[in-house]
Amino acid sequence: MKIAIVSDFFIPHYQGGGERRYFEIAKRLVAQGHKVDVICMKIEDTENHEIIDGINVYHIGPVIKNPPHRSSGDFMRFILATFRWIIQHNYDVIDAQTYAPLFPSFLAGKLKRIPVVATIHDISSGGDDQWIQSSKTAAMVEKFLCRLPYDKIITVSNATKKSLIENYGTNENRIEVVYNGVDLELIDSLKTSNKQENTLIFVGRLAPHKHVDHLLKVINSLKTQINDIQLVIVGKGIEKENLINLTLQMNLQHHVKFLDNLSYEELIREIKKSSVLVLPSTREGFGMVLAEAGACKIPVVAYASGGVLEVVEDGYNGFLVEPYDLDGLGNKIRFIFENHFKSTKLGLNGYEKVQRYFIWDNILKSILSVYKNF
Repeated sequence: MKIAIVSDFFIPHYQGGGERRYFEIAKRLVAQGHKVDVICMKIEDTENHEIIDGINVYHIGPVIKNPPHRSSGDFMRFILATFRWIIQHNYDVIDAQTYAPLFPSFLAGKLKRIPVVATIHDISSGGDDQWIQSSKTAAMVEKFLCRLPYDKIITVSNATKKSLIENYGTNENRIEVVYNGVDLELIDSLKTSNKQENTLIFVGRLAPHKHVDHLLKVINSLKTQINDIQLVIVGKGIEKENLINLTLQMNLQHHVKFLDNLSYEELIREIKKSSVLVLPSTREGFGMVLAEAGACKIPVVAYASGGVLEVVEDGYNGFLVEPYDLDGLGNKIRFIFENHFKSTKLGLNGYEKVQRYFIWDNILKSILSVYKNF
């Protein structure tokens, strides 16, 4: 098959969960003999065309200097460039992820009679903190894009599937749930010898709905009880400066470390060094980093939102806390720090759950069954 994958960005120039998903799927498709073109936005200082693990990656449209931030004009130029690209090329199937890739892929696919799969990672739960920018406009665009009659929709959790059906009236028969995964062999191969006690790690975009400020407030509360507590924040986004300023205001600079531009291998080693991974997000279609933490055999604490509930079993591989419950968040983190036997057991259970549900090679079979069913 000749497959087009349309994404905002791609590995290694942008390390988002969606980008990681497409990379892992695409390289396995190529290994099985399929031809895969990835069409994505051009980040500054990248080539127009590169081959990554056999994947043809084409960077088109506007040049983005500070991803994921883009102007309205950037979105429009990418939409037009994507439409032109698909019109000028032939594919057996197009897989487009939310959100900018969806409309041009759908329209060009219909004109060329190419099946279009929409991969919708999550949808907003309402509120201004659910979007990085232009929240009201983004919510209207989401409503329009999620209601287009794609040939098939893939979601990464049953929670997102349920939201699509209830919020947008999507036909249940058009939706397939295919989880995210991890490369367990790669993660197992990455070793670290300097395990850091009383260290929690956050990994993700520094966007409002991730609520990293909640973690800073928790650290501020716990530092009097655990004087060597450390928080490692891995990511970048529009909230970074605000979070740095809040760190300084709370005099937490000796307890908080900001990291970005890590390779995937460096990221995994940072997770393995930590005592617990915390995700205080109120919008998660899946939460790939939670599965990655399981693969690293460390426990997790997360807000009980969206697809997180399908990755984290409360008391089994981590703990779930009601959104905005900062006291609960702090109590679970402290429990993990103070109970090493239970913490180890939670981490081992997380690893076992990854083996059962979140392996890319098994996930690829589900993806291919969707592609080949047209």
